[in-house]
Amino acid sequence: MVPPLLISLGPSKICVPQIDSFNMQFITFKNLTDKGGDMCCHGIPYAEFDRTGHWGIWNFMRIFEASRHAITMKNDIFRLTFESKDYTLMTRRQKFKFGQRFHDNISLFSRFLPKVTYEVVEIGNSTFTIHQQLFDNLSGSSEIFAECLTRVVHVNLKTKQHEALNPEVIDRYSDLYGKTSAIWHVKNIFPDDVKKMPSYTMSVRVPYSDIDFMQRMSHASYCKYYTDCATNAIDAGVYRHFEQDICWYPILEVDIEYRDGLAAGEMFEVQTWQDDENLQHLFFETRSKGDVINRASFVMGLEKSKKNRHSKI
Repeated sequence: MVPPLLISLGPSKICVPQIDSFNMQFITFKNLTDKGGDMCCHGIPYAEFDRTGHWGIWNFMRIFEASRHAITMKNDIFRLTFESKDYTLMTRRQKFKFGQRFHDNISLFSRFLPKVTYEVVEIGNSTFTIHQQLFDNLSGSSEIFAECLTRVVHVNLKTKQHEALNPEVIDRYSDLYGKTSAIWHVKNIFPDDVKKMPSYTMSVRVPYSDIDFMQRMSHASYCKYYTDCATNAIDAGVYRHFEQDICWYPILEVDIEYRDGLAAGEMFEVQTWQDDENLQHLFFETRSKGDVINRASFVMGLEKSKKNRHSKI
């Protein structure tokens, strides 16, 4: 049976049943409204854990990505945007925060049932902001293990420019329109002098396995290459303090600005720097054919995560 959410998702005809919950094989959606909902997972698949036995940051980001796609498809912003094939919604900026217990307590050898909450918190003329949080559904605790803010923009596919949201969206979410917030007050991902710092660059060809249903490299995949580039930079002696695989050090904050996308087979470069004064701050830039695809900054923990048991095979 086809899940109700996936019925008739063509660009000019959207049919999304008005329901407040539904089940898929691995995921249950609950408390669905026009402004949000909860996505509950029945565990963490083995493949989501990285080479240290912890939940890989890039794989975790995919869970937030799945929640955004599925729940946004249910609300009026999605329906009213895709009534015309000339418009789409694009992610422009994301800010993640991870608690220390995200790194210490979620591993191959722990029990954890992810629950991701989703809430639309801001509406602008051409943008809206989604706030997501990660909880442990097994314990029922109110502890926030991780959270993410995502800014989504309404784009005209013909002009490639931002355009105002459908007036019906503004009216439907009038209580969130023009809401004063400091969420995006930091406009620049990089410090002005980042290009003067020692750096490391690696080249990658986009694999088909990183392509999402929009036929572009998924947002979560970029973080995978940031961490690979960081580990290579450690091996090359570019970073100070860090001496092992970067995955052993907890990532506390991630701020990503997306400017463009990449398709399967395209070549791109990832370049990384470490802040001259604050060694916790790492910076990344993805480029293809001379154009900047995205930029990111990481805030790292300085102490290595707890070591989990490893197979002796």
